[in-house]
Amino acid sequence: MSDYELASLFFTIMEAAQATFANFLAIISGMIAVSYFFAHKLDRTLSALLLVIFSLFSLGFINEIFAAYSDFARLGAQISAQGQLPETGLGWMGPVISGAGGLAPVPWIILSMTIASYLATIWFFFHARGMKRD
Repeated sequence: MSDYELASLFFTIMEAAQATFANFLAIISGMIAVSYFFAHKLDRTLSALLLVIFSLFSLGFINEIFAAYSDFARLGAQISAQGQLPETGLGWMGPVISGAGGLAPVPWIILSMTIASYLATIWFFFHARGMKRD
């Protein structure tokens, strides 16, 4: 790949990862709002259905986010390696300046954040379900 194609792909993957992460946060925020306003009104069947639907969407997004950030880290490693060559024009990019080692833990950090937010949202659903309201 040319330097331009690598740089363009790097930012395209990053934009896709951020957009997917934003969609995941919208699902989390929506579930928190639904939990607060309606969890105490739902019977067990509807609660289970809501949690299954939420879990399917959330776990799908978590998988997509992890895959996108993994691609981002691997491409960053490739850019870092190619950026060390004397004839390259990639010296201005972050992976070349800081090295590819800094990107390796990013997918795992993002994965732990998304799983923690998913589990916290499930916990909040049950917490809101048990709250006493007048």
